[in-house]
Amino acid sequence: MSELETFVLGYLEQAGGIVEPAVYGIHEVLLPEEAAERWHTAVYQRLAFADTEDEAVTRLGYNHPLVEQMVEEARGQTASTQAYINGLCLNKKDLDKLAVKEWVVVNGRVSSQRRATLARARSSYVRFNFKTAVLSDEKQEQIVSVLMDAHTGYRVAGAELVEMQATAIEPDSVLQSLPDAPLRWRPRNNRPLKKPLDQRTLAALLERAKTAVLHELSDHLKLLQKRVSRFRELDEARLTEYYDELERDLQHRLNRASADRRASLTDKLEAVKTERGHKLADIAERYQVRLDLTLLNLKVIQQPKLLMPVNIENRAAKISAYAVWDPLRHRLEPLVCTVCGRPIQRAYLCHNGHLAHEDCLAPGCIDCKRVFCRQCADEVGECEVCHEPLCSYSRISCHECGRGTCQAHQGMCHANDGQPVDLTVQTTPPEPEPAPPKPKPKPALKTSRRAKSTRSRSTQKAKTAPTRPKMPKGVPKPQRIEVVVYPDAVVAFALAARERQIAMRVWELKPTDGIICTCECEKKDVCKANNMVSRPSEWQPIEDQIRREITKFREEYGLPSKKVRFNRISSLGGQPFPMSSFKLFGLWKDKEALAKTRASFERIYWR
Repeated sequence: MSELETFVLGYLEQAGGIVEPAVYGIHEVLLPEEAAERWHTAVYQRLAFADTEDEAVTRLGYNHPLVEQMVEEARGQTASTQAYINGLCLNKKDLDKLAVKEWVVVNGRVSSQRRATLARARSSYVRFNFKTAVLSDEKQEQIVSVLMDAHTGYRVAGAELVEMQATAIEPDSVLQSLPDAPLRWRPRNNRPLKKPLDQRTLAALLERAKTAVLHELSDHLKLLQKRVSRFRELDEARLTEYYDELERDLQHRLNRASADRRASLTDKLEAVKTERGHKLADIAERYQVRLDLTLLNLKVIQQPKLLMPVNIENRAAKISAYAVWDPLRHRLEPLVCTVCGRPIQRAYLCHNGHLAHEDCLAPGCIDCKRVFCRQCADEVGECEVCHEPLCSYSRISCHECGRGTCQAHQGMCHANDGQPVDLTVQTTPPEPEPAPPKPKPKPALKTSRRAKSTRSRSTQKAKTAPTRPKMPKGVPKPQRIEVVVYPDAVVAFALAARERQIAMRVWELKPTDGIICTCECEKKDVCKANNMVSRPSEWQPIEDQIRREITKFREEYGLPSKKVRFNRISSLGGQPFPMSSFKLFGLWKDKEALAKTRASFERIYWR
């Protein structure tokens, strides 16, 4: 069967016609009245695709008017389709509590909304099918598909499960009765979107789908660019060697030529140089890697989901977000970055109410430590003196020169003859003033030797014995401190009699953040050490830095240093081994990890 025969018979059946099997190369076709009227032909047709002597048979070819009408209609019809996922279980309790437990907002917290109810909604996915053509010295074509979430605007990971379950061609009664889920994204520098499948939403989603395709093909394009660059270097080397030889030969002939031949040889030399430039430009054009994306069609997949509004807030901002439960994958959908549109594991809440990755944040203000995302980067400037990031809320404008400075350098914006003070210039410190003469001590009264010894013992005891804090009612008095050293953490326990735990303080080394201290003690939320982040020191050993923290913990409970014991555990679930002195190991001794931790701390908290 030829391609023309396959197309015509298939299109006739799609239009609702009845096609009988061929008898002696002749097909009998019964067309619907609408199709026959549209094509200006009879309802009953006898069609053939080869020469025949029967005059009552219509012989179809590529230029036949009936075939051309079918081709025009096929071009005007879209190849897009729609599928549904039915029969999902829509029962889930405490969705807001699950969001509070699983979502991580570094500079904020997730909380439930009052009188919030669980809602069912219809969620839509859009699969874009592209034909990609990579053009270089050769042409490579392939089909690339991207499944996008119309409500969040990002690419769906693990799209195979969604496409495999989308088998229904009609929605069931439950899915058909549900309203569309609200859109939780908006195009950059554009007004909000309203419906998930209208023209504006699909156009904005198409741009993000193209970006996802470019990200998927980036590794292949880099390898291809590397190979093409190598071929370009070889061709340029061969071309350069060839034209260098021509120029040397012409220059040699020009030096030895007579006066009447110099003009023609000079013209030839200029022509060779011009031709070299054109050839090099042709090579540069030939070995460029270009990507051409052509949208073939799209597929819309719909399924029911559960939604519940929750609050995400900190001291500066408060926003409302939706906790979305996917009954197909049985998981809570992650938060979405407002800047890049990708899912977030550890989110930061911008001062203007945007959720963003750590990499999508603008430099933090040096004074107020407000967090801004890249979309709000225009609100973060710099101090005219120290050139550190400074937001518009903390900027102090000078009444004399109009420059903006931070709080530490207020008034230094015009102190250097009308110009800001240059902090990079090292100035010699002023000489210290001579100290005033000390007054002569008064003569001590004569006391007995027994009184002196009693006084010295009481003074020494007062200096060495730390004062024990007054514990709340029902909390026993601490007796000793137990310290356990892990490869990436140090845990200190304050224990009372019978091994009863009063407090636990943990110092954990995280290269992506810093040294994070968490504390569970009788002070609860009033504890100043809880959720504190510190930077690994550069000028002293890390043992001294952590030892000072352990000393502060010990002094809070008024215990002497002899009441501290150290243990070491090499792995989780391992057995503790006692240590004679405090010593760190593992990640604490990794110089690269410490340097990365310092860099992360400076990027997050010092910018």
